[in-house]
Amino acid sequence: MNIPKKVIVFLFLSLITQVFAQRNDSIISKLARYVSIVDHFSKNLPQEKVYLHFDNSTYYQGDDIWFSCYLVASGFHKTSTLSKTLYVELLNPGGEVIETQILKVENGRCHGSFKLGKLPFYSGFYEVRAYTKYMLNFGEETIFSRTFAVYDKPTKPGAYQEKSLMKYGRGAYPVLRKTPVKEKAVNLKFYPEGGNLVAGVASQVAFEATDAFGNPIEVTGEVVGVNQETIVRFKSVHDGKGVFTYIPTKALSIQKNKAEKFPQAIVEYKDKKYTFDLPLVQPKGIVLKVDNLSCPDSIGVSVLSNNDTPSGIFGLVLLSGSSLQKYLMIDTSEGKPIDFRICKTNFPAGVSRLILFNSQGQILGDRLLFIHRKEKLNIQVKMDKKSYNSNEQVNMQFALTERDTIPVETTFSVSVKDKQNDVKPDQDMQSNLLLMSEIKGYVHNPDYYFESNDSIHQRALDLLLMVQGWHRYNWDWVSGKKTFELKHQPEKGIEINGQVVSFVRSIPKSNVKVSSLITQKDDSTKLYNSFVESFVTDSLGRFSFNADVQGRWEMVLAVRKNGKKKDYRTVLDKLFSPEPKQYRYTDLFSQVPIPEEDKPTVNETLLRVAKDSTPIAVPKINYDSIAKKGVQGKILHLKEVVVKAKKYSKEKDILENRSKSVAYYDVYAEQDKVWDQGEVTEDFLGDFLVKKNKDFHWVYAGANRRLMYKNRSPLLIVNYTITNIVENVRIPGYYRADCIKSLYISEDARSIAKYVEPSDWWDPVNDPPACYSCVVFLETFPDWNTPTQPGKGVRKTWLDGYSQIKEFYSPNYSILPPESDYRRTLYWNPSVRTNKDGKAIIQFYNNSSCKSFSISAETITPQGVIGVLKK
Repeated sequence: MNIPKKVIVFLFLSLITQVFAQRNDSIISKLARYVSIVDHFSKNLPQEKVYLHFDNSTYYQGDDIWFSCYLVASGFHKTSTLSKTLYVELLNPGGEVIETQILKVENGRCHGSFKLGKLPFYSGFYEVRAYTKYMLNFGEETIFSRTFAVYDKPTKPGAYQEKSLMKYGRGAYPVLRKTPVKEKAVNLKFYPEGGNLVAGVASQVAFEATDAFGNPIEVTGEVVGVNQETIVRFKSVHDGKGVFTYIPTKALSIQKNKAEKFPQAIVEYKDKKYTFDLPLVQPKGIVLKVDNLSCPDSIGVSVLSNNDTPSGIFGLVLLSGSSLQKYLMIDTSEGKPIDFRICKTNFPAGVSRLILFNSQGQILGDRLLFIHRKEKLNIQVKMDKKSYNSNEQVNMQFALTERDTIPVETTFSVSVKDKQNDVKPDQDMQSNLLLMSEIKGYVHNPDYYFESNDSIHQRALDLLLMVQGWHRYNWDWVSGKKTFELKHQPEKGIEINGQVVSFVRSIPKSNVKVSSLITQKDDSTKLYNSFVESFVTDSLGRFSFNADVQGRWEMVLAVRKNGKKKDYRTVLDKLFSPEPKQYRYTDLFSQVPIPEEDKPTVNETLLRVAKDSTPIAVPKINYDSIAKKGVQGKILHLKEVVVKAKKYSKEKDILENRSKSVAYYDVYAEQDKVWDQGEVTEDFLGDFLVKKNKDFHWVYAGANRRLMYKNRSPLLIVNYTITNIVENVRIPGYYRADCIKSLYISEDARSIAKYVEPSDWWDPVNDPPACYSCVVFLETFPDWNTPTQPGKGVRKTWLDGYSQIKEFYSPNYSILPPESDYRRTLYWNPSVRTNKDGKAIIQFYNNSSCKSFSISAETITPQGVIGVLKK
């Protein structure tokens, strides 16, 4: 490592203490304090990452989403030994969490699945996210998230060329996410290396060009002066990104509250020119320059400044996955550029971060860079035949080796899909753990950066990191601008945390005895299992306990003080699920494979073709679904047809009503949530609806009030039985909310008309459905056996244990007769074990039409070595 004299290197924190004693320098003392805090975070607050390998990349209504989870420690990506509980959530396009899997982590691994059949269902872009409670301490940006296109069920079995997809935000479905932001037609953003442009100091300026929806676009341009003279020309290198060297001549000055006209950037795109302002120029400051490409074993670092910048001593740290790898102190008293190199041979693979800071903890320069490692697992697959017939048995042998020859005994997850209509995912375990989990924002085709380790791909990756300013490690915790609060400890099981507070003012109650009775019943409602726990609250009224249970359990909590029942509230820490993220337009892309026989024709409803004939993805949000395309504005005259239908059944009617609903509420669960929010639950149905759904409100006429939905009356149906006019008006203020098990809200006109009683509701002027804005289907508890009201100081709720894991079904045609088989995922196994020779064999049966396979296998060893196969 070539380091000049003015760079003070501390290899161990003990050396810092020695320097304190020798120099008693307050600046060095302050800098060393920040280094100590960084080291504290690195050693005592390690971070976790989770990655999910999915069986497929797009889905249809009724499909299962299968996934395998890998929990690792940030840094070297070794198996995490911290958390034993993982939460995986499925969110609908509007941002509602419609299902949660609570999974038990063993040796950093677990797996589960979701069924895309929860009603009300609607197509669109669904999100799967995964996290441990411990990960939430470091910000919601650290959790795993993946968006999938989920299409309507094909009109005919196996017709997967149909891709009917509802526009985002269309219809009456609730939308909890913020609306995506559309930008200008051409956007150009500049990123000076290190963070700032300083007058008179040469800087590398990276840039990124995108269209209105966030797609990268290729541009050429130039920086021009006040007299339109060309100062420097530039051109994008990959995915709209590029870099140029620029020397600002002077700092920005202000005259009459208006910025003086300064050099600007002019870019050309599609024969049009666009003008953009350059970043502000600082009159003094430090420029951090990094060379991570010239040498495979070291990083070149330059610290530059102008004559107006005061000299001083500054700190420099290098972080990899929040772990402190290097720390130095730099003395600029001689006023000359400082150049040195840092050996990187022992750094972990992935994104690292260089931070230059002063004695106040302020960042003066910040740069992301990527460390490449040669260590990786090689996964190969062989098949016993080149092609297979319909319903024929398939045999595949996998071989896992390290350094090309050493067999690896481990487990891996594997998915085999029908290649027809298959869409390959744009990122895998390698690109996610090493890159995407460390940066923020949209990256077009992350896997590109790992296709090769040549100079072209390395340069493109370095450019990408120059325009990505976010890192999972928050420097504000070190500088003291933001207090780090450890809200969640790593869970070692199913954790129950709560607090006992006074009923009205929510004052914490200490030294209160809390008794819990947890029971589980079988399908016949007979007691299946139970256990009792008791504990005493601490000085803040808190308590906690762990359990290792599966499924849902009924839980009753009772509080006593000095042997007497107390009318206290017991609040549980159940509401930790993050808010839904805001979709970007780039999250709403729907990629559709183009059949070979249709090439080079491009499906214009999903792809826009630029003048250079390069397909550019356009959000599906901007077009009607394929199935609906061309219907508007046309009238089709059909010949007389005879409609045949199956005999009416109440079960089918209930299912149809639920499927057409725009909203669903588990009333008991919603009331329980309100309790944990520290609020008062609503006693009656009407008040519950007004509080829960913004479209409901009361209309008052003197002492009377009437429930309204979107300025018209709702039609309330109890247990799918037609109600008369008197009862319909009486229901909202008469029915207790705790009598209702669940409710569905439908705006379907046919559903409204179906439940209108003609003798009561018929209006000769208005069509009955036009009189009502919606129908609310109320499903009560059986025989009106509502939950028993708890006594003084008693809380009735439930405990969700680990989710029951479903097995992937694969037909065995050696036993079953051949049949029409439309499976898209032919084989899925979240945990295939290799033998001592590093080999494993899988067997499954082909579907009815598959001609070739799409194979995906992924794993990571306990030591953090990643293996990926995509074929």
